[in-house]
Amino acid sequence: MNNKIFWGVIGVVIVLFGLFSLSSSDSTDTNEASDTETLTLSDIHGLEVDINDPDRLYLPNHQGLYVQESDGEIKKQSEISDDLMSFAVHPSDENVFYASGHPRAGGNFGLIKSVDGGVTWQDVSEGLNGPVDFHTMAVDSANGDHIYGYYAGALQRTLDGGESWEYLNDAPDQIIQLSAGNKQDQIYAATTNGLYRSNDQGNTWELAAFEGETVIAIEVNPVSGQMIANTSAQGLVTSIDNGETWEKSDFSTSDTVLYIASSASEPTKSYLITKSLKIFQSTDNGSTWSAR
Repeated sequence: MNNKIFWGVIGVVIVLFGLFSLSSSDSTDTNEASDTETLTLSDIHGLEVDINDPDRLYLPNHQGLYVQESDGEIKKQSEISDDLMSFAVHPSDENVFYASGHPRAGGNFGLIKSVDGGVTWQDVSEGLNGPVDFHTMAVDSANGDHIYGYYAGALQRTLDGGESWEYLNDAPDQIIQLSAGNKQDQIYAATTNGLYRSNDQGNTWELAAFEGETVIAIEVNPVSGQMIANTSAQGLVTSIDNGETWEKSDFSTSDTVLYIASSASEPTKSYLITKSLKIFQSTDNGSTWSAR
C-alpha cells in the first residue's frame, strides 16, 4: 500500500475517534465520575482481559482506564483522566499495567506504569524521540520487561522494563496493531500490507498471513496460541495453527471491529469491541459471538 492510501486509512481512523470523542467534551460530569457511578464509553483505545478473571475487561479511553465486570456495568478504574492511547497488561502480575498517551494538559507522557491495578500511574520513560505517544503497544507473553511500542512510524523495544530503548529497523511499515504471541520473544504486527510475525524479539520478521490486505485488529491468546484477526477483505477470522490457515467467524456486521482480546485464564473466551463501541463475547475460540 502506498503512502497516500496509508495516510487515507489513518485519516479515517482519526475522524472516527474524533467523532467518538465529541460527547466526552460535553460531559464533564461523566469524566469526573466517582468509582461507584456507572459510565458509558465515548471512545476506545484498546481492550484487555484481566489475566486471572475472564469476565473482567479493561477499557482504556479518552478519560483514563475503565473496567467492565460480568454484569456489563462500566466503571472508572484510574484516578487519572488522561487519554490512554495504548494499554497493555503484564503477563503474570494482575496489578501491573503499562500505557501511553496524552495528559489532559497537552503533550505526550511517554510510557507510564501502574502497580495497583490501574488506579494510580507513574512515569517510566520518554522512549526514543519522545516523550512518545504509542498508539499501539504489546508486552511479551512470558517476560513483562519486554515491551514494544509504535511511534512516529517506527517500532521501538525495551528489554529492561523501559529503562533503555532501541529501534527495530527491520520491522514492517505502517503498523496498525501489535500483539504478543504465545511464545517468549514472539510478536505480531497487523499492518496495511498483511500480518507479520517475529520470533526473535522483533529483530527479523516474516509475512504470516493476509498479504496485501489491511489487518485492522489482531489477537493471539497467550496460552493456547489461538488467533483472531479482522481484515479489510475477509472480516473476522480465526486460526488454530499459528496463522497457516484461517476460518471465517460467524460475526457478520458492517460495524468495524477495532480491538480483540482473549482470556489467559479461560483461553476459549474472547471479546471484541466495534467502532460503535459495542462489546461482544465468544466462548468457543471466536467461532460464534453474542452481545456482552
